[in-house]
Amino acid sequence: MKSKITLLIVTGNVIGAIVTYLYFSTVRQAHEARLDVPPFYNDLFFSIVTAILVITFVSLMRRRSSNLFKVAEDKISIESIDETSAHRLKRDAIQLPPVVAGITFLVWILAGFIFGLLEPLITQILYGVNPPDLAECLRQFFGIACVGGSITSLIIYFTTESIWRKAVPKFFPEGDLSQVRDAFKLNVRIRLLIVFLAISLVPLPILGMVAYCKALALHTADAITRTQIMSSLLVEIIFITAISVVTSLMLSLFVSKSVSVPLKKIEDAIKEVKNENLDVRVEIVSNDEIGAVTEGFNRMVNGLKESELLKDSFGKYISQEIRDEILSGRVSLDGEMKRVTLLFSDLRDFTTLVENSHPKEVVTIMNQYFTEMASAIKTFRGQVLQYVGDEIEAVFGAPVAYDDHPDMAVKAALDMRRRLIILNQNLEKQGFGPLNHGIGIHTGAVLAGNIGSKDRISYALIGDTVNLASRIEGLTKQFSYDIILSQTSHDLLTGAFITEQLSAVKIKGKIEEVMIYKLLDNRNTLAL
Repeated sequence: MKSKITLLIVTGNVIGAIVTYLYFSTVRQAHEARLDVPPFYNDLFFSIVTAILVITFVSLMRRRSSNLFKVAEDKISIESIDETSAHRLKRDAIQLPPVVAGITFLVWILAGFIFGLLEPLITQILYGVNPPDLAECLRQFFGIACVGGSITSLIIYFTTESIWRKAVPKFFPEGDLSQVRDAFKLNVRIRLLIVFLAISLVPLPILGMVAYCKALALHTADAITRTQIMSSLLVEIIFITAISVVTSLMLSLFVSKSVSVPLKKIEDAIKEVKNENLDVRVEIVSNDEIGAVTEGFNRMVNGLKESELLKDSFGKYISQEIRDEILSGRVSLDGEMKRVTLLFSDLRDFTTLVENSHPKEVVTIMNQYFTEMASAIKTFRGQVLQYVGDEIEAVFGAPVAYDDHPDMAVKAALDMRRRLIILNQNLEKQGFGPLNHGIGIHTGAVLAGNIGSKDRISYALIGDTVNLASRIEGLTKQFSYDIILSQTSHDLLTGAFITEQLSAVKIKGKIEEVMIYKLLDNRNTLAL
């Protein structure tokens, strides 16, 4: 990075100096050849002064930017530097291209002074020749300093910026360029305006001045001299036009690249977000409008990722299908009457398990149990409403309504039975005893909605259906069977399930006896 930028600076200034020298020494011969001056003198003077200026400029830049290049080349990390020094380095990193361009322009002003004003005096002292008039010296100073210097500085700025942008993210790993408020900022509008003026308006006054000077010379010239003046005018016009075209192409290329490349990266990142890749980030390489848009885009993606994490966390409490329905606004949570199927599950001898086991072991066992049971419930589009001790309360058909919610509850209960068998095998390998549970299923009308205080609410069901489902679950102890469902749920089943009717029972709070069934299996499973 360091050597590349140094080579760029040296090459750019040397090329600019050679082009300017060729113009004033060959294309535009302002005065007659000085016969008393050795033929090698002008070239030697130019080479020596140019070398001194370039070496001085490069040495100053290296001393000023040594720490910058250490960070850019990963020799040191910006996080390892104290806050004050880091802030200064970040500011210098943003300002490196304009600083390089500014120093370049100052060197060209010095070059204009040396070649335009000082060199004629030195030549007069060494060889005794008369210097050109002051107007010609000032024109040469203006041409070198203002025209050659400004064009070269612009090219150096945009080429340096193009290379340096690859190093800027190393100074801003978090992409917080906007936090450095005391740094130089070149807005996109000003950037385009400067380049437009450089490639369109600057050549015009130069050509106009050349034409005006030649026109003045024609008034006092003889026929032969006029022919020479017209020939030199044509050469100057061709030279200036060619340099202007090359300069315009270079500036247009680098300026368009400075705008299009970051925008293309944002466009590609948007496509990644569209494909649900929320880990994408766009490097911020400038503190202009495009940098601000990039920073805003990264913040937006971070917000989307946080929302997705919240969404995933929400999905841990309810099934993803129900979660999506709620977030889409298609489900009302204010409270509404629904016909649903309730499933209650309760572990047997849980108190004994707690008394005979270490609390950490109890937590380990319960987490494995709840994970398996919740997975079975969610598989069949059920929602776990709450865990109370060792009890699970789940609902099918709310908050999203499904016509086959009794079948879903029964399928979930059968899956819970199957998973418990596998879980007990794993618990045995861990040195724990087997678990047994009872499941009660009942279908009926409930009031479903958000219930709680202003600070905390939960989705809950209210109604006699909830109480009856809990009572039916308690009957699994009385009948020594793991899954029992009510008459209502049994009659609404549309699937091929194997059930067996039990005797009618008297349930607390109910005047009439309730008919119940034990769930044996699924006929489709037996057929397999």
